[in-house]
Amino acid sequence: MKRTFLLFSMILVLVSCEEKRNEGIYNQGRLEYKITYLNAEEDNYDPSFLPKKMVLEFNQDYCINNIDGFMGFFKLGNITYFKNKKVKTHLKVLDKNYAFIGGKNEMMCCFGCMEGMEINEDTTTFYLAGLKSKKVRISFNNSDEIFDIYYTNEINLNRPNVTNPYHDIGGVLTKFRLIMGPYLMQFTATKFDPDFTPKEEMKIPDKATIVNRPEMIAILNRLMVQNQ
Repeated sequence: MKRTFLLFSMILVLVSCEEKRNEGIYNQGRLEYKITYLNAEEDNYDPSFLPKKMVLEFNQDYCINNIDGFMGFFKLGNITYFKNKKVKTHLKVLDKNYAFIGGKNEMMCCFGCMEGMEINEDTTTFYLAGLKSKKVRISFNNSDEIFDIYYTNEINLNRPNVTNPYHDIGGVLTKFRLIMGPYLMQFTATKFDPDFTPKEEMKIPDKATIVNRPEMIAILNRLMVQNQ
């Protein structure tokens, strides 16, 4: 009887260790996301000239996401520092540079806040870019909108969404939605490189014009609408 109990206990320990190893196994890397536009047909615009990809690079100190638009006409980048929970935004339009410097716990610039969000966990799992992802149903207390997103715990980051609308979700997002100006954008992880070592390359030029959040949003919206 004692031997049976000891064997059973060892199996439980091994299974528990295996589950633990599967959580938070990557401390740095690079994620690529495909961007699709969910309201293109409804709002009657052509998304073919809009950005198609976002790149997220991260380590334990910070993460950087970059979106290139209109064949390099502009570039939008956000860098989030996990320790002080602050974000900087850099918008480059040809030879002009604009910067937004956020305060502690402020959201990154240029995406909608998606206020009134309610999060409902699901037991469904799915693999996106090779990462085991968990399903979450998103609803809002001020509308009838409902949709599903996915996140992974296989990437070991502390509060990775502290500066985006999904700040209450503890894992790295692998499929989600954001609003930028008139566009409802869906981001789907397609490729993950765990061997990538990020470098803090999002240096904001000294000559950049410092703007506040509404000014940055207005500049970006004007660019995207004019180039439809």
